[in-house]
Amino acid sequence: MKKNLNQHVSMVNRILAAVVIVAIGFLSCTKSSTTTNTGPTLPAEAIRGTVISGGNIKGVMLTDSTYTINGDVTVLKTDTLTVQPGATINIPGNHAFYIQGTIVSAGTQAKPVVFQSPVSQPGQWGGFQCDSAQAVTFKWTKVLWAGGPDSTGSTRQTIGISSPISVDIEDSWFIGGQDNAIGVYSTANVTILRNTFQGEGTTDGDAIDFHSGVTGTVAYNVLWGGAGSAIKVFTSATIKNPQTNVTVYNNTCIDNGFRRGAAEPGRGILVDAFSTGNFYNNLLVNNYYGLDITPTSEYTTVKYGNNYFYGTVDSLVAQFYPVGSKGVPQSNDIISHTTGANDPMFVNYTPPPNPSLRIMPANFDFHLKAGSPALGKGNPTYNNDIGAYTTDGKGNLH
Repeated sequence: MKKNLNQHVSMVNRILAAVVIVAIGFLSCTKSSTTTNTGPTLPAEAIRGTVISGGNIKGVMLTDSTYTINGDVTVLKTDTLTVQPGATINIPGNHAFYIQGTIVSAGTQAKPVVFQSPVSQPGQWGGFQCDSAQAVTFKWTKVLWAGGPDSTGSTRQTIGISSPISVDIEDSWFIGGQDNAIGVYSTANVTILRNTFQGEGTTDGDAIDFHSGVTGTVAYNVLWGGAGSAIKVFTSATIKNPQTNVTVYNNTCIDNGFRRGAAEPGRGILVDAFSTGNFYNNLLVNNYYGLDITPTSEYTTVKYGNNYFYGTVDSLVAQFYPVGSKGVPQSNDIISHTTGANDPMFVNYTPPPNPSLRIMPANFDFHLKAGSPALGKGNPTYNNDIGAYTTDGKGNLH
């Protein structure tokens, strides 16, 4: 009996010793975990090097980081490049992003992404060449001074797309591109909302240029001072299908079309070459031509109305619907018949003395003052107001 008792006591002591060891170990781990600062958890594919010399690229450009691109970079077909809020990407030479896979530039209102050249002049770098991309997304992103020449010396679009994909470009800025800001030449489905375009194209180039069966929506954009048209809708000069068919509403287009000149003037909106669509609630001010629905478009299917035309020069007033166009004034349009009539009442805008001006004056503000004739005059299917800045909060946020 005594032997059994001794064995029992010995077992209890061993158990107590084990408990003490475990407790000490737990306290030690707890102390370590509360005193060690491991920093933020980085994505598995974080791009940690801040100088990129060229070649293939994939992964995540990190929040609030600055990168320098010193050569052409390629996102391969099965890869994705993601850019987090607040990242700044400097491109000091004529280098381009070639997107075969997916690009997602995911800025926020508080922290936009910025792609820029150190030189504030058009055509300093090669933009985003997305001819075979799988998906293209830009949100709250500033893209500045792109469009530098390719190997043949031809200017490049800031974003060029030739694959049948989803394209989502929202709340972004495109400033000073050498050619088109956004060119889509495929059966892509586009969502282009609430962006700002300034000074796109040097002697040619449109802010938005669609060809070859594009579908989708273009709305609430502000498009100022382009060389060619603010918005161009085109299928093909020879092939009717697949047909470009887009809905374009509540855009504000100002001072476009002058650098290309009288031989082929730019428009606020051009509907051309077998294309069609819906065009409502657009505010068209002092463009070389206003809304041009050409005889080669599918003009019998084009729907339009509630557009606002204003010009401070009589020659521009005469071309709101250009001579020879199949577009005609609608009863629900607002049209300035004489210089100074029906002023849309921008917060701050004076027609520039040089209509080919490339850099928009910093004090220009195309929000509408209270009492503007554009307010409450829109087609309510799209918005009760006309133009990109609306009173319901759905419009442009810049």
